[in-house]
Amino acid sequence: MGILMSIVKVEQLSHRYHKDWAIRDISFEIERKGVLGLLGSNGAGKSTVMNILCGALRQTQGEVFIDGINMREQPEEAKKRLGFLPQNAPLHLELTVEEYLRYCAGIRNVAEGDIPKAVKEVMERCGVAHFSRRLLRNLSGGYRQRVGIAQAIVHKPHVVVLDEPTNGLDPNQILEMRKLIRQIAKES
Repeated sequence: MGILMSIVKVEQLSHRYHKDWAIRDISFEIERKGVLGLLGSNGAGKSTVMNILCGALRQTQGEVFIDGINMREQPEEAKKRLGFLPQNAPLHLELTVEEYLRYCAGIRNVAEGDIPKAVKEVMERCGVAHFSRRLLRNLSGGYRQRVGIAQAIVHKPHVVVLDEPTNGLDPNQILEMRKLIRQIAKES
């Protein structure tokens, strides 16, 4: 029996904005795949933890490991294994769905020859293939979120972090988004 390596390990994580601590001495470990939630009240530091976990923010103290790779010491290697949908997705509204996902695949180091297949697969998985030529600005909030998830998984990461993926969606869209997230977790 081999040693089980954590897909995510956070040790004594703390972060300060100016004088105030947003988070203090947080430690946790995720040893298996699945869907996990980070719960807390508004202002508790959930987004700060997720931004640090994904390398979008550098922590004041502590360590983050993705598949055993230290985010501080080898950020590029760690980020290759991550997909991230921030609270406010950085969509380029002037691009079509397909153009945007091709762009995202490129910056996620998907091999040039593999990009068309990767984009097609992710559009189908996220239910946006029928909008491939539509401008992002012309999509509903629910479909923009689906495209946001698609960009987070286009490179087949080991860990996907979604910060408020149902924010601003109506009740039916929330149910659809939860179903999509469970499906992605099962297929990955």
